[in-house]
Amino acid sequence: MRRTLALIIILATAWAQQRRDLAFESRGDSNQSEGRLLEENEHYRVRSLDLTGDSQFDVPQHSTDIIIVALGDGLSLSSAKGSNREKLAEGDVRFFQHTVHPTILHSGDSASETIVVELKHHWDSEIRRCTQPQTCTHAIRAGGLEIGQTTSLFTNGFVTAYRHHMDRGGTLTTSYYSSKGKDHLLMMALADLQANFDGTEQELKRGQVFASDATDVEVDAGSHEVSWVVIRVEVPKLQK
Repeated sequence: MRRTLALIIILATAWAQQRRDLAFESRGDSNQSEGRLLEENEHYRVRSLDLTGDSQFDVPQHSTDIIIVALGDGLSLSSAKGSNREKLAEGDVRFFQHTVHPTILHSGDSASETIVVELKHHWDSEIRRCTQPQTCTHAIRAGGLEIGQTTSLFTNGFVTAYRHHMDRGGTLTTSYYSSKGKDHLLMMALADLQANFDGTEQELKRGQVFASDATDVEVDAGSHEVSWVVIRVEVPKLQK
């Protein structure tokens, strides 16, 4: 009887572990309960969650504000019990204060990825979402032609998020210089792209992130249209 019970426990444990492995692939540095670590420095901690089938994931909170970026289909968010789900499209970005505990949900057969960014700095300043397309989205032009768009997503003066889209063959150079403090950037590629950070070339694959303190960033679309998200944290001079 004891041997039978022990065997049942072992089988149940193995089955549960297999379920967790299927829900979150282990690639690189990974914690099965929190996803795959992509990047960490004194300003950001970035993880990737791989979701398949009908599943959900309660995002762990470490007393930090977080930013969630969606890659793929079938994703939605819930931030309170009984609240309506918010469907997420490819490239959607959401900010959550450290007091909110969001849940990521996935449905459908296709695999999707969610990038979770923990912000290691917190400011008691309200995040304001940009909700007016006429003022939030600005055309990127070259030779009088529109070759892309830059969309301001949200800001509180210290943390700012942008989403960029560029047609094939286009190039965008952005200056992040600030006289008030030091900018710390986190770029997330929504498609394969080539970027240059103050002269340092970086080839980023879809879903890859790159942290930099560069002042000037150039993105080359190459032979296909590209999209990417930039999180900008400005640390005032007195806080450096």
